[in-house]
Amino acid sequence: MMAAMMATAFAQGPIQKRIDFSINVPFALRMGDYILPAGKYVLYQISQNDLNLFALHPVDRTHSPIAMIRTTRIIYQGTDYPEKTELIINIDESSRDNHLVLEGWNIPGMDGWEIIGVVEKKRGLLARAN
Repeated sequence: MMAAMMATAFAQGPIQKRIDFSINVPFALRMGDYILPAGKYVLYQISQNDLNLFALHPVDRTHSPIAMIRTTRIIYQGTDYPEKTELIINIDESSRDNHLVLEGWNIPGMDGWEIIGVVEKKRGLLARAN
């Protein structure tokens, strides 16, 4: 159904988080009420000054972001840190088509991120959920 991997973008200064993933079914973004088509996407932490703001790019980072995603950290205690990159996805059983909803993600050995807000960047690329 989906594949996810985490990569780090190297530059001067601290490392920004990046998650490349592909999904073969349409899915929604939590708190955004948007449906995205199946495909390849990149979540990229845009600034070391705001660790809870990610850009969602289609295919790769050569394309402009289609949405900005505001997150809050998921705090893990002690040895409970995730062991692999993982998207947190649930089913919206209240929707007509029971679509999947991306609610957040985890990166190995770190706290996770939970979506708390989404702002569309390019009009027309995201469809409104029913």
